[in-house]
Amino acid sequence: MKLKISSKLSIVTAVFVCAPFAQAQYQTQNNNYGVSGGNVNDISKAFCCSGTLGSLVTAGGMQYILSNNHVLARQDQASPGEDISQPGLIDNGCQVPRIVADFTAAPQLGTNVDCAIAQLRAGTMNTGGAIQGLNGSNTGVQLSTTVAAPSVGMAVQKSGRTTGHTTGTIGSTNTSVKVQYQIQCGKGKNIRSVTQTRC
Repeated sequence: MKLKISSKLSIVTAVFVCAPFAQAQYQTQNNNYGVSGGNVNDISKAFCCSGTLGSLVTAGGMQYILSNNHVLARQDQASPGEDISQPGLIDNGCQVPRIVADFTAAPQLGTNVDCAIAQLRAGTMNTGGAIQGLNGSNTGVQLSTTVAAPSVGMAVQKSGRTTGHTTGTIGSTNTSVKVQYQIQCGKGKNIRSVTQTRC
């Protein structure tokens, strides 16, 4: 299976992955976060695209999936209410899998952030916020609601659809980098370059 990865830069959530019509054999039908998911309209004649459903956030009494613009918002192309699936199309033979959320909002790419939220549908994902590979007995990592300010040298970890569980340390804060995005799923060299701080 040929995978095209548009960006390897990710701090919290997902990498954007495009593939020909083929089926991956992992992270499907998972109720936790840090797993395969994406917008069901992120598909072209030859490719389907997916990323990672990063984490659960709550605002105004509502629950949302937090991910990237390029995963949930189709690089600024999505309209509110578009279906978000788990697993992503790439892990379901480019066929529409179960729907777990509705795209809600995303800052535009180029506004120095690559984030998006989708309102969670009841009964579809873990409402306790467990992230794949971060909350299991094998990792020794417990779910925490404590928010800490990022600082250089701080140990961090994440779980992603493509990368799995990874660890590292913060090398810099308030840093902007230039990231290239495909304009549409599987559009190859038709990319635009914007300065972003990744979500």
